[in-house]
Amino acid sequence: MKRLIPLKKYSLYIGAGLMVVIIITFFLFAGNRESSREPSVLKEDKDIQVTLEDKQEKTDHESSPIFVEVKGAVKKPGVYKFQSGARVEEAIRRAGGFTSKADTIEINQAAKLEDSMMIYVRKQGEAERQTQIAAADAPSGNEKSQGVNVNQADAAELQTINGIGPAKAEAIITYREEHGEFQQIEDLRNISGFGEKTIERLKSELTVK
Repeated sequence: MKRLIPLKKYSLYIGAGLMVVIIITFFLFAGNRESSREPSVLKEDKDIQVTLEDKQEKTDHESSPIFVEVKGAVKKPGVYKFQSGARVEEAIRRAGGFTSKADTIEINQAAKLEDSMMIYVRKQGEAERQTQIAAADAPSGNEKSQGVNVNQADAAELQTINGIGPAKAEAIITYREEHGEFQQIEDLRNISGFGEKTIERLKSELTVK
């Protein structure tokens, strides 16, 4: 009986020591698990933050308003406000649509709108008229390089030349009718009023054919 008492006494110390070891081991294990999970959580939070920033930047860019002027053969010409990514078709629709005289062949309604863009819708036949006016206003290459034909020009055409008035124009026509066509510009010296200096100056503006 005396031997059992020491064993019982030591068993209490041993049990207490085991409990301490178990508790320490538990806290160490729990701490390792927490530290191993922390980088993953931080990485996930960082990814979420980057995604939100990109989404916010994209949203701000897409929501920026743009202003476009629509004019010409539309029912309501004017300046209209649109969101980025809108198309020409929407601009035409906001301007009331095409008029009955609109020439739509050159209008690309699928094109994207840009800030400060101007959409001009021509009327039918307007392009042809502009081309004809430009062609009529521009002197031909032959007229520029050859000048007025002294053998065919009438009095009005001759008077377009600087230095040839009504009297000289009539004199040229009279000489041409009496003596036939001029063979060269120098033949003008046979007409009164045409000296060497005058003929030299007229060589760049008259021609003989």
